[in-house]
Amino acid sequence: MDCRPHLHVALRARLLALLLAVFPSLCEAGDLWEFTDYAFAGAALATLAVDWGQTRNIAKNPHRFYEKNQVLGPKPSVGKVDAYFVGAMVGTVAVAHVLPRDYRRLFLAGTLSMELSVIDQNRSIGIKVDF
Repeated sequence: MDCRPHLHVALRARLLALLLAVFPSLCEAGDLWEFTDYAFAGAALATLAVDWGQTRNIAKNPHRFYEKNQVLGPKPSVGKVDAYFVGAMVGTVAVAHVLPRDYRRLFLAGTLSMELSVIDQNRSIGIKVDF
């Protein structure tokens, strides 16, 4: 029996746990975050996670779907998708951390809005979340 799929699940779980552990400590170092900032950041990260799962489904089904993200290319590997979304999630928090409060909220709301649109478009053509 091949144990590698379980290793990938464990690695993703560790990366998400690391991101969640680092997230509050990043926020404490700079401009103080309020409830609204955390809410926008949490919602943005949640939608990125759903998009991640949908994009993994695209990568696992290259005969049915193709990816529109030019960074990933039309037929990305699951590994490339995983690396991209870990970077996107960490990058989202890092950018939000260095922005002043008003711009932070605008950035996070924009990220949330864009991700909701992508998720809905993917759902409308039958792309499911697949971790």
